[in-house]
Amino acid sequence: MTVVADTGPIISFARSGNEYLLRQIFSDILIPEAVYAEVVIKGRGKPGVSLVQGSPWIKRAAVHDSAKVNRLPKSLGLGEREAIILAKERNVSLLIDDRAARREAEKGGILCLGSLRVLKEAKDSGLITSVTPVVMALREAGLRLSNALYLDFLQQMGE
Repeated sequence: MTVVADTGPIISFARSGNEYLLRQIFSDILIPEAVYAEVVIKGRGKPGVSLVQGSPWIKRAAVHDSAKVNRLPKSLGLGEREAIILAKERNVSLLIDDRAARREAEKGGILCLGSLRVLKEAKDSGLITSVTPVVMALREAGLRLSNALYLDFLQQMGE
């Protein structure tokens, strides 16, 4: 499955040492130029840079209609806005965790997947036996997740 990804999940999975799950779940990850800049240029020397630069399955892709990017709410970051439009243009799902950005994408008919969905897919396919240590590592790596959502997810996963 090919997806477009926002910066957050890429960095969270890289920081937590679980980037291999992204490769196992997705055949290709497309990132718009603004996400590339956030991870590689602004994030120089930080986790995620080598993942993005050294992974042939993570590919940069340009948004064709930048006017659509500019019509999205400016309260969203440029990476989020470009990712939303790129997912729409390519007719693929969007890997994104930010709640406001997800709502905006879903208004446009885009299927959004979050980091927790990646973990569910990983457990369901037998890549991991438990989501608990991975979700804890993601939280420690910066994934913002309310305690209520965290506990609900663990319960849904039978943990």
